[in-house]
Amino acid sequence: MDIIEIMPQDNRYTVREALRLSEASRVLLVLPWEIERGWQQRLDYEVLRRELQQQSRDVAWVIHDPERRALPREVGFTVFPSVEAANAYLTRHETFPPLRKPAVPSRPHKNWWAEEPRPKPLPLPKPRPWWLLPFQLIVLLIVLITLGGFTFLTLPTAKITLTPTGTTFTRIIAISVDPTLTEIDLQRNLIPARYIGGESEAYAEVPTTGSGYSFTGYAEGMVIFTNLLGQDYRIAAGTIVRTSAGSYPVRFRTTTEVIIPPFGQVAAPVIALQEGPLSNVGPYQINQIEGVAGLAVRVTNPDATRGAESTTVALVAEADRERAWSLAAARVLDQAYEDLQVLLEPGEFLARESLSIEAVPRAAYTHITGERSETLGLNLRLLVRGRAVDLRDAQAVAYHNLAAHLPAGYTLTAARFTYGEIAEEDVGPGIFTFYVTAEGYASAEISIASVREALQGRPVTEAHAYLTETLPLARAPEIVVEPAWYPLIPHLPLRLEISVVPENW
Repeated sequence: MDIIEIMPQDNRYTVREALRLSEASRVLLVLPWEIERGWQQRLDYEVLRRELQQQSRDVAWVIHDPERRALPREVGFTVFPSVEAANAYLTRHETFPPLRKPAVPSRPHKNWWAEEPRPKPLPLPKPRPWWLLPFQLIVLLIVLITLGGFTFLTLPTAKITLTPTGTTFTRIIAISVDPTLTEIDLQRNLIPARYIGGESEAYAEVPTTGSGYSFTGYAEGMVIFTNLLGQDYRIAAGTIVRTSAGSYPVRFRTTTEVIIPPFGQVAAPVIALQEGPLSNVGPYQINQIEGVAGLAVRVTNPDATRGAESTTVALVAEADRERAWSLAAARVLDQAYEDLQVLLEPGEFLARESLSIEAVPRAAYTHITGERSETLGLNLRLLVRGRAVDLRDAQAVAYHNLAAHLPAGYTLTAARFTYGEIAEEDVGPGIFTFYVTAEGYASAEISIASVREALQGRPVTEAHAYLTETLPLARAPEIVVEPAWYPLIPHLPLRLEISVVPENW
């Protein structure tokens, strides 16, 4: 015999599958006390009974809860209070009691003296009084009139469009920027700003204004060589001759080769080795020959050497450095103004006049003061910081100023703003001030509540005349009533739509 204990998650399908897997001919199903849910429906037991009847198996139940034993017994199962009771029964009998078919209640027995029930006769309708039909017709007429009147009052709708007269006015507002603020000061026309900055670089070049003198060219002349030997002596081209007077000798070289006859003289052209006025020497100043030729030959210059000239040249002056700095700094600020645009948030602008130089990371001049040059260049890198101003803050100040100077009886309906240059003079409490030209369009005030109260229930033509005569309108009012044949303005306020539309500006 297999004992199958039912678990909390089991139902009739899982138990039926467990019975199918069991090979024993006798099975005892155990429903413990702790099984609180399930197995409350008669169908759960009937499905198992039908399955077991087809298999002809010996099955019984053990249900600990006495209140739950009646349901499987009604279906036809044998139910024991415990497993021990089931085993005790098997010791006295070979099998469990066979499954029984559930008892079907029989039809109640009819006694011979019982009489057949007779249907009760239906009561005949009473004749209606003569006045009922006219009364019902009157009531129906009253209902229809009421519904018609209600529909007449509530169904129509009206849409009225009013265009009030308007006027334009302009104000120029001076708005100051104070980076220390965190909020707009509408009373003093002050707005905050935030710092942005970065390094920018530019190159500038200016012509030099300094001047000085410079000698250019190589002095040239003729020298006379005298041979001290009794044979020819060759003086090669490039032989060096020099002066002996002074602390610094001036050297020349021969430009051609000459041959001096024994105890004779020969003239030879020479040119100075160094450029400048020192090479212009007087007569008889050249008297030395460098090398072994000086042992056999004497030299002198009967005429002065000529050729080195004095000219005026451009030099770098200190003022040129200052001009180069000013020009390069201006270009760096222009470049910084372009570079810092990428740091602006939507709606912000960078005031060009707010840029300031915070540091000089690099300044490289191409020449030093006093150096000979036609131009002076400067490659300059600066750390530049500026103030980013939110245009919406400026618009808020300008709009507040416009609203504070409205004409009496008008409402500000539109505004536009034009931003001017930053003021050169100190006219505001902030670090700089710029001007905003504010143009406003004001419409005449119209009370929608008063118009609605005055028009309810009036004829359309009369309402049109009333609006034209009493309100300051720029054009005739537009009145649209639905349905079109309805002659009055609706009585109900909810069915009357009034809109005030300013003129296009």
